[in-house]
Amino acid sequence: MEQRIYSQHIVTPSGLICGEVILRGEVIAAVEPRSGPSPTALDWSGDWMTPGLVDIHTDNLEKHYQPRPGALWDAYGAALAHDGQCASAGITTVLDSLSLHGRKEGLDRKEALGPMIGGMDRAQADGALRAEHLLHLRCEVTNPELLSLLEPHADNARLKLLSVMDHTPGQRQTSDVSKLVGRLVAAGHSEAEIEDITAERHEGRDPGVAYANRRSVVAFAREYGVPICAHDDATDAYVHEAHQDGCVIAEFPVTLAAALRSKSYGMAICMGGPNFVRGGSHSGNLSARECAEHGVLDILASDYVPLSMLRSAFMLIDDFGWAPERALATVAATPARSLGLTDRGEIAEGQRADLLRIARRTAGWPVPAEVWRQGIRVA
Repeated sequence: MEQRIYSQHIVTPSGLICGEVILRGEVIAAVEPRSGPSPTALDWSGDWMTPGLVDIHTDNLEKHYQPRPGALWDAYGAALAHDGQCASAGITTVLDSLSLHGRKEGLDRKEALGPMIGGMDRAQADGALRAEHLLHLRCEVTNPELLSLLEPHADNARLKLLSVMDHTPGQRQTSDVSKLVGRLVAAGHSEAEIEDITAERHEGRDPGVAYANRRSVVAFAREYGVPICAHDDATDAYVHEAHQDGCVIAEFPVTLAAALRSKSYGMAICMGGPNFVRGGSHSGNLSARECAEHGVLDILASDYVPLSMLRSAFMLIDDFGWAPERALATVAATPARSLGLTDRGEIAEGQRADLLRIARRTAGWPVPAEVWRQGIRVA
């Protein structure tokens, strides 16, 4: 069955055009310039048409699995709630980013891992989800149990990305421990609580274990053909190691020097949408806007605010003067290609019919009025 959609502002890989996108089944059959809608077309008029967004890093599922500290939710229901928030933000492909280590706001991530993955697997198999959910496993190399948590998911068809990280205070993201302490104080933690938190992050850290685990994760990625990204790199030595390991993405580099060096090695630079919208990192590290100013911003992920991706892309257009196709690529085509997904992320012939209708912008926020995935309206 053929469906035509007309818009005066279609964001194609070569720029904005006025015309119609012709859908046949799940894919885009053609993009035709036109001065007005054909008689059978859906008329989006002056509303923008953009590709559906591809989010390679979000912690959002955890918020729905544990909506309040100590209060766990049903894993299937958490999958549905998280999915609805992603779809309404224009995200049609999302990599749920789950950590294989530690605790966050009381959530034991080791215990939560299986239920969260299982809940999402079941919801997707049931056809209950509006976005396509893939899996990004975050490998904390200091965790002695890391491999026992990673290996059971080797054959999960949703596994599309691995990242290697070390959140020990004094390393990478928290290389300046005083900034970490300052954030904990601002969050209302007592001195005793701060000591407990930092001690927990140091507990059991063995440089030998961290090195061996990193080598094992890299070997795992190569064996199963899963892309790998470096997380929170800060120095030339870290970046060189990431390059040697075959990392294709530099995720949230914490210094401009690290971002520039990663880019020189051919890695795509991924920053957080909330960082971009807020104008700075909540950790006091590298600003996503600074990356944009220096030409080393390739990918924007939602991190912890799904709507931040679309807002960031339009800020790049409105405030930084980026061409629409370049700005939207940071939240669609480039993240898709970094994962080897060549079938989505652009409004072009042969691509998946993942489309957004942006009807208005309120207080600077672009609002998705319609979201289509694989030729079907889902939101």
